[in-house]
Formats: sequence, structure tokens, C-alpha cells
Amino acid sequence: MTDIQAALGLSQMHRLDDFISIRNELANRYDELLKGLPIEIPYQTPEYLSARHLYIIKINNAKNHQHVFEGMREYGIGVNIHYIPVHLQPYYKKMGHKTGDYPIAERHYSKAISIPLYTQLEHSQQDKVLRALKELFPTQ
Repeated sequence: MTDIQAALGLSQMHRLDDFISIRNELANRYDELLKGLPIEIPYQTPEYLSARHLYIIKINNAKNHQHVFEGMREYGIGVNIHYIPVHLQPYYKKMGHKTGDYPIAERHYSKAISIPLYTQLEHSQQDKVLRALKELFPTQ
């Protein structure tokens, strides 16, 4: 780490509580906005405060998972899949690991999509995420 990176990191430490507060406010807003959609929202235990590094929704149907991922990208919404299970990475596959070795990790991977969550995210941008998700799921 360079001196400049260290100085930047140190200056950001003074704002950490604000960053965490903003991320939690936005995550709580997602919790409310996404109610009623056929997705699972992240569980947050009430007795602990999370930094809410990611906001990962789970799509219960594998066919819908790919459809939602591709559809969100087409709407210009930066979604990602977190994370490919370690045993499915090329290095570990060469070591003999294969699909089916860790079914719980694979099941999570087949459902999980992270939607945008960052401190500068505006409510209008969250509303766009909601509109896109509603369009990508059949009418309930």
C-alpha cells in the first residue's frame, strides 16, 4: 500500500459509520420495495448491524434466475452473481472437484443475484431496479 492509499483509507475511516448507516437505510428500503416479488431478500439479524457490503436476492427458479440476470443487464442495471463456488473454479476442477460435490453452495449460486447497493445510490435508481424486477417476473 502506498502512502497516498493509506492516507485515503485513513480519511475514509472517519466516515465509516456514515457509510454503514446509508447502506443500511438503502438495504432497508429494498426490503420494503421488494416485498411481494417471488424472490428471497437477504436475512438481517436484528441484534447485529451489517455493513451491507452486497444486497443479494435469491431467485427460486433456475430458469427465472438467468432470465432476471440477463434482463436486468438489458435494462442497464449492474447486477452480478456472487460467488461462483470455489470447487467449480478451474483450479479446483483440475484437482478433481466436480459439480455435485457441494450442493448447498451450488444451490445458492444458482439462485443468487446481487443488485446495486452503494452509498451514492439514489431512491430513483432503486425505483428503477424495482420496476425492472416487476417487469421480469410474470404477474403474480
